[in-house]
Amino acid sequence: MKKFLNLIPYFILLVIIICFWQIMSNSGAIPKFMLPSPLDVVKAFINNFSVLMYNSGTSLLEAFLGILISVILGLLISILMDRFGFIYKSFYPMLIITQTIPVIAIAPLLVLWMGYGIAPKVALIVLVCFFPIVISMLRRA
Repeated sequence: MKKFLNLIPYFILLVIIICFWQIMSNSGAIPKFMLPSPLDVVKAFINNFSVLMYNSGTSLLEAFLGILISVILGLLISILMDRFGFIYKSFYPMLIITQTIPVIAIAPLLVLWMGYGIAPKVALIVLVCFFPIVISMLRRA
Protein backbone atom coordinates (compact mmCIF):
# COMPACT_ATOMS: atom_id res chain seq x y z
CA MET A 1 0.00 0.00 0.00
CA LYS A 2 2.89 2.34 0.80
CA LYS A 3 4.34 1.85 -2.69
CA PHE A 4 1.01 2.91 -4.16
CA LEU A 5 0.95 6.06 -2.03
CA ASN A 6 4.43 6.96 -3.26
CA LEU A 7 3.08 7.02 -6.84
CA ILE A 8 0.35 9.58 -6.14
CA PRO A 9 2.55 12.67 -6.77
CA TYR A 10 3.57 11.25 -10.17
CA PHE A 11 -0.05 10.59 -11.06
CA ILE A 12 -0.99 14.15 -10.07
CA LEU A 13 1.88 15.51 -12.18
CA LEU A 14 0.70 13.44 -15.16
CA VAL A 15 -2.85 14.81 -14.79
CA ILE A 16 -1.51 18.37 -14.61
CA ILE A 17 0.57 17.86 -17.77
CA ILE A 18 -2.40 16.41 -19.68
CA CYS A 19 -4.67 19.25 -18.53
CA PHE A 20 -2.06 21.84 -19.57
CA TRP A 21 -1.71 20.10 -22.94
CA GLN A 22 -5.51 20.19 -23.44
CA ILE A 23 -5.70 23.86 -22.50
CA MET A 24 -2.86 24.77 -24.86
CA SER A 25 -4.52 22.82 -27.69
CA ASN A 26 -7.93 24.41 -27.13
CA SER A 27 -6.48 27.93 -26.95
CA GLY A 28 -4.86 27.56 -30.36
CA ALA A 29 -1.35 28.22 -29.04
CA ILE A 30 -0.26 24.94 -30.59
CA PRO A 31 -1.65 24.08 -34.04
CA LYS A 32 -3.71 20.87 -34.15
CA PHE A 33 -1.59 19.38 -36.94
CA MET A 34 1.55 19.71 -34.79
CA LEU A 35 0.14 18.45 -31.48
CA PRO A 36 -3.49 17.33 -31.32
CA SER A 37 -5.26 17.57 -28.01
CA PRO A 38 -5.46 14.54 -25.71
CA LEU A 39 -9.20 14.24 -26.44
CA ASP A 40 -8.52 14.17 -30.20
CA VAL A 41 -5.95 11.44 -29.65
CA VAL A 42 -8.41 9.34 -27.63
CA LYS A 43 -11.16 9.86 -30.23
CA ALA A 44 -8.83 8.83 -33.06
CA PHE A 45 -7.75 5.77 -31.08
CA ILE A 46 -11.37 4.70 -30.55
CA ASN A 47 -12.49 5.46 -34.14
CA ASN A 48 -9.52 3.69 -35.75
CA PHE A 49 -9.07 0.85 -33.26
CA SER A 50 -9.40 -1.98 -35.80
CA VAL A 51 -6.89 -0.37 -38.16
CA LEU A 52 -4.47 0.21 -35.29
CA MET A 53 -4.75 -3.40 -34.13
CA TYR A 54 -4.22 -4.73 -37.65
CA ASN A 55 -1.13 -2.56 -38.13
CA SER A 56 0.21 -3.37 -34.67
CA GLY A 57 0.24 -7.03 -35.67
CA THR A 58 2.41 -6.17 -38.67
CA SER A 59 4.71 -4.03 -36.52
CA LEU A 60 5.07 -6.80 -33.95
CA LEU A 61 5.95 -9.28 -36.70
CA GLU A 62 8.62 -6.94 -38.07
CA ALA A 63 10.05 -6.33 -34.60
CA PHE A 64 10.06 -10.05 -33.78
CA LEU A 65 11.83 -10.95 -37.03
CA GLY A 66 14.40 -8.19 -36.60
CA ILE A 67 15.20 -9.12 -33.02
CA LEU A 68 15.32 -12.85 -33.86
CA ILE A 69 17.79 -12.25 -36.69
CA SER A 70 19.82 -9.91 -34.46
CA VAL A 71 20.05 -12.46 -31.68
CA ILE A 72 21.07 -15.29 -34.01
CA LEU A 73 23.66 -13.23 -35.90
CA GLY A 74 24.91 -11.50 -32.75
CA LEU A 75 25.36 -14.77 -30.92
CA LEU A 76 27.19 -16.41 -33.83
CA ILE A 77 29.49 -13.43 -34.42
CA SER A 78 30.27 -13.04 -30.72
CA ILE A 79 31.12 -16.75 -30.40
CA LEU A 80 33.39 -16.55 -33.45
CA MET A 81 35.04 -13.37 -32.16
CA ASP A 82 35.60 -14.92 -28.75
CA ARG A 83 36.96 -18.17 -30.17
CA PHE A 84 39.24 -16.75 -32.86
CA GLY A 85 41.44 -13.75 -32.13
CA PHE A 86 41.95 -12.79 -35.77
CA ILE A 87 38.16 -12.54 -36.26
CA TYR A 88 37.97 -10.36 -33.16
CA LYS A 89 40.76 -8.10 -34.46
CA SER A 90 39.06 -7.91 -37.87
CA PHE A 91 35.43 -7.35 -36.91
CA TYR A 92 35.55 -5.39 -33.65
CA PRO A 93 36.80 -2.12 -35.23
CA MET A 94 34.16 -2.43 -37.96
CA LEU A 95 31.47 -2.93 -35.32
CA ILE A 96 32.56 0.24 -33.54
CA ILE A 97 32.71 2.24 -36.78
CA THR A 98 29.19 1.18 -37.77
CA GLN A 99 27.84 2.83 -34.63
CA THR A 100 29.04 6.27 -35.76
CA ILE A 101 26.54 6.36 -38.64
CA PRO A 102 23.13 7.71 -37.55
CA VAL A 103 20.22 5.34 -38.12
CA ILE A 104 18.17 8.13 -39.64
CA ALA A 105 20.78 8.42 -42.41
CA ILE A 106 20.62 4.71 -43.18
CA ALA A 107 16.83 4.35 -43.29
CA PRO A 108 16.27 6.12 -46.65
CA LEU A 109 19.03 4.08 -48.24
CA LEU A 110 17.45 0.85 -47.03
CA VAL A 111 14.13 1.88 -48.58
CA LEU A 112 15.85 2.69 -51.88
CA TRP A 113 17.72 -0.62 -51.90
CA MET A 114 14.98 -2.92 -50.57
CA GLY A 115 11.69 -1.23 -51.50
CA TYR A 116 8.71 -0.39 -49.32
CA GLY A 117 7.99 -3.86 -47.96
CA ILE A 118 8.96 -5.53 -44.73
CA ALA A 119 12.66 -5.99 -45.61
CA PRO A 120 13.99 -2.45 -44.90
CA LYS A 121 12.15 -2.30 -41.59
CA VAL A 122 13.53 -5.64 -40.45
CA ALA A 123 17.01 -4.66 -41.67
CA LEU A 124 16.86 -1.43 -39.67
CA ILE A 125 15.84 -3.32 -36.53
CA VAL A 126 18.72 -5.74 -37.10
CA LEU A 127 21.16 -2.83 -37.49
CA VAL A 128 19.97 -1.23 -34.27
CA CYS A 129 19.89 -4.43 -32.18
CA PHE A 130 22.91 -6.29 -33.55
CA PHE A 131 25.68 -4.19 -31.97
CA PRO A 132 24.44 -4.27 -28.35
CA ILE A 133 23.84 -8.01 -28.59
CA VAL A 134 27.34 -8.73 -29.92
CA ILE A 135 29.05 -6.48 -27.39
CA SER A 136 27.07 -7.83 -24.45
CA MET A 137 27.69 -11.44 -25.48
CA LEU A 138 31.39 -10.88 -26.12
CA ARG A 139 33.52 -11.47 -23.06
CA ARG A 140 37.13 -10.50 -23.53
CA ALA A 141 39.50 -10.61 -20.58
